[in-house]
Amino acid sequence: MMPSSKSRRVAPVASETAANDAQKRRKNVGTACLACKTRKLKCTGAPPCANCVKSRLECTLDESADKRRRGPLKRKIDHLEDKEEVFLRIMEIIRDGDNRRIVPLLNLIRSHASLSEIRFYIEHQLPRLDLSQASDLADLFRDIQQYDLLEPSPKRRMLDTQRPASAPRFFVPAQPWTSVITDDDLVSRLITLWFTWIHPTCNWVDRDLFIRDMKSGSLSAPYCSPFLVNVILADACAYADYAAGELPEDLLLTKRSLLYDEAKRLLDKEEGRICVQTVQGLGVLWLNACITGKDRLGWISRSQLAYSLQELSQTASSNSSDPDTARMIQVVNHTKWGLFHLSLVNGLFLKKVPILRPPLQHIPLPADHQNDQDTWFSYPNPSRGATGHTNCLFNALCTLDRIAFDLTAFLFSQDISSPGRLELDNAKIEAIHALSAWPSRLPDCLKESNRDIPHVLSLHMHYHNVTIAIYGYFRRRSPYANKPSAWTPEHRDPYITTQHAWETCLLSARKIAQLAVVHRSSWGFDRMPGINAPCIMGALFVLLDALDDPANRDAFISLSISAGAFSRRWECPRAVFRSLQNTARERGITMPAETGPIFMDLDQLSEKSTPGKSETPEAPVI
Repeated sequence: MMPSSKSRRVAPVASETAANDAQKRRKNVGTACLACKTRKLKCTGAPPCANCVKSRLECTLDESADKRRRGPLKRKIDHLEDKEEVFLRIMEIIRDGDNRRIVPLLNLIRSHASLSEIRFYIEHQLPRLDLSQASDLADLFRDIQQYDLLEPSPKRRMLDTQRPASAPRFFVPAQPWTSVITDDDLVSRLITLWFTWIHPTCNWVDRDLFIRDMKSGSLSAPYCSPFLVNVILADACAYADYAAGELPEDLLLTKRSLLYDEAKRLLDKEEGRICVQTVQGLGVLWLNACITGKDRLGWISRSQLAYSLQELSQTASSNSSDPDTARMIQVVNHTKWGLFHLSLVNGLFLKKVPILRPPLQHIPLPADHQNDQDTWFSYPNPSRGATGHTNCLFNALCTLDRIAFDLTAFLFSQDISSPGRLELDNAKIEAIHALSAWPSRLPDCLKESNRDIPHVLSLHMHYHNVTIAIYGYFRRRSPYANKPSAWTPEHRDPYITTQHAWETCLLSARKIAQLAVVHRSSWGFDRMPGINAPCIMGALFVLLDALDDPANRDAFISLSISAGAFSRRWECPRAVFRSLQNTARERGITMPAETGPIFMDLDQLSEKSTPGKSETPEAPVI
């Protein structure tokens, strides 16, 4: 007979007859156990329920979730009334308060700060004299304290606003591609999420061919494979706390880990077989390893990627008379340029020569602004869509990355502490001019003023990150143009002065801060691709040495909010953030008081993380 005690968690082994008897005795219950909720099954209520007995699962029942019980319902009403009162007080302060005190508070709110973080700012960062004079803030502080005693701070979720998510743009099957997730709808949402936010700036997978082959369900398809699907799904889970709101956050994290394990198992199963899907999947694996701080996995996937890409280039047929072969050659070339972009971003972050060289040839993609397939939707939010300009963006990135490689490969191989002059030949001078002129040569659809699509902002962030890396080197070691003849005087002026280089770095850092604000106000930080994190962190290190200037100080505060949002999702930005904090302490730099709550939250996250060896630089050379 099934035990009736609610304290027993683990279901005993029972016969099928006992489970059937329990199912027959089932009556309507106020709430289901957690396992039945996740599996969307009818629950008998009393733990262990019949379903958990039959499936031999742990049965956990949260009686407080029963909305028909008077106690939980009354507590919920009280909590909602307290929350409403606090939020009304915040609205009053924003409307009537002093901007000098309110702007930092708004910055914290915009960074998805919890009420405890806001309380920290009011308690520790505002001067006591100002706090005693600002009665409205003191009242708010008391309200927040009272609210925190009643209910713990909720987890930050984009779906907290209760806005329904739109239907996924791409409907694809889960089988036979993955055994981790069997729900076609969830797989479709994750795939749509990845191609909406990550793919436009990490473009080495042909989206249309991938979706076509995934829909076919054929394991012999040339542009889709289980390894590629699983690694994309795992990467998309990092952005899915708002797109897949029907799943608990802890279950979503479990799925992400299982998807990565499945992807690595499938990679080992391929036993060195080189194909375009494998190379593309290794690129996604490397991207995620970089932004999650998994350095060992990053080194392995990077080495595998370099070798596999070389083998793929050699095995690609040069006979383009066959349409399928010609298409494959085009896809391989596209893949090589997309992965070269990832390699360049990694090299800029580490201040090292990129591991991948630019492909020998760049065939510009056709820029068809009338293509109905090139429409970008801000999934999961309902939107009318905007022209994606995907091909234009890809062509612009290829041009910029080639210029950046020519300069960084030369500069990063030099000894920055060398007392000798840094001589620039004509090719390097032309590359510097090309870098300066690159924004003015962009088509109108990619100008910084076009803020209808987020990847245009990422494009300009990348440009300013390249500028910081190059001119940051010139700040330490001035370049000189080569002598045109023996008659040229020995005492020449530097081609770029250290002062000009420093001002250029600061200007680009402030530009990155402005672009991050635009992204935050339009789409939020949770939807910003992780490949933007190195741009934000690099700009923070530049601004750290110039906080006396109000413009730089404001940009630093704004970027700290961006970095704080990234650090809650990934370990690598968190490690760089800690390096920033340590650098400020070593140099005796006082951080703006408005960033105190962000670093407090960082310290709390650090206590939960496991320290390990990282290739993240202690402090970029700027």
